[in-house]
Amino acid sequence: MEVARPAPWAEPGWLARVESWVRAELDRLGIRQRRGLELVRTRPWAAIARVSTTSGTVWFKESAPSLSFEPAVTVAVSRAFPDFTPLVLATHGTWMLTRDAGIQLRDLYRRRLAAPSWDDLLPRYAELQIGLAANVEKLLLLRVPDKRPAVVASAYTGLVDRVLGPDAPAARQLRRLAPAVASLADVLAKGLPSTIIHEEAHEANIFVRRGRARLLDWAEVSVSHPFAGMVNTLRDIAYRRRLRPNGREVLRLRSAYVEPWTPFAPRAELNAMFDRGYLFGTLCRAMAWDQILADQPPEVRAEYGRNAAVW
Repeated sequence: MEVARPAPWAEPGWLARVESWVRAELDRLGIRQRRGLELVRTRPWAAIARVSTTSGTVWFKESAPSLSFEPAVTVAVSRAFPDFTPLVLATHGTWMLTRDAGIQLRDLYRRRLAAPSWDDLLPRYAELQIGLAANVEKLLLLRVPDKRPAVVASAYTGLVDRVLGPDAPAARQLRRLAPAVASLADVLAKGLPSTIIHEEAHEANIFVRRGRARLLDWAEVSVSHPFAGMVNTLRDIAYRRRLRPNGREVLRLRSAYVEPWTPFAPRAELNAMFDRGYLFGTLCRAMAWDQILADQPPEVRAEYGRNAAVW
C-alpha cells in the first residue's frame, strides 16, 4: 500500500495558486473572468471549481495523485474524438480547465426533456474505443492504468488480499478462483484488441449542450478488453429504468453497442465474448477502487473500502 498523502486541495494556499493559474490561462485565451473561483465539490479523489466568464462557464478540476493521468488522457481523447469528449482549454500537471458541456443527461431524463438516446450513445462510445485501439501504447505512456487481461490475472490474488484481507474466509475462497481468472484472461486476450475503457460511462457523466452529447470524467479509465467497460453503463441503465439486467431492453442496448464491433468477429462470437468481458469488468472496477484508495489516509479507506469489495 502506498504512503497516505493529503489531498492537494487541503494544502495551505492551494486555492490561491489555482486562481492565479486559471486567471493566467484565461487571459492567454482572451477570456475575461467575471468573478473568483467557486469551489463546488471536493472528494478524496478530486476537487472541482466553477469559473464564471464572459464566454460562459468554465470548469477547473484537479484529481488525486493516484488519478494524475486524467488531464493528459482527456487531451488525448479530445484530440481524437473532439465531438464526443470534453473541450479542454488548458492543463498543467494534474490541473485541467474545460468549457462547460451543458446539462447532465441524468437531469435531462429526470426533467423529461429532449435527450440523446442510449441507442445512439453506445455505438459512439464503441467507435471511440475502436478508433483508439491503435493508440494503446501511447495511452499507457500517459500512465493510464493497464488492465489488460494478463495484467489483471497476474494481479488477482494480491487484489483479493488487499481488498478483503488475506485471512478473511471470503479471500481464501476467491483465491481458489485464480486459475479460472487466468483462463478467462487467456480467452479474452485472443479476442478483440485492447483499448481504452471508460469505467464510469453512465448518465451522470454524459452532458448535453445544444444537442451535442459529451462523455466527461476521464479519471476512471484504463486500457483493457473493450467489453470490460460496460459494467457500470448497463447496470446504471437497468437500475434507473427498473429493467431486468438480462431483460429484452438491456439486451437490445447491448446489441447496439456490439454492432460497431462486427467487422472484428461474427455476432454470435461477439455476444459470447461480451459475457466474458462483462464479467472481467467487475475485476477492473475492484482494481479501480483499489487504485483510488491506495494513497488515501486510513479514515478514507475505511469509509470507501467497501466500494472495491462489492465487486
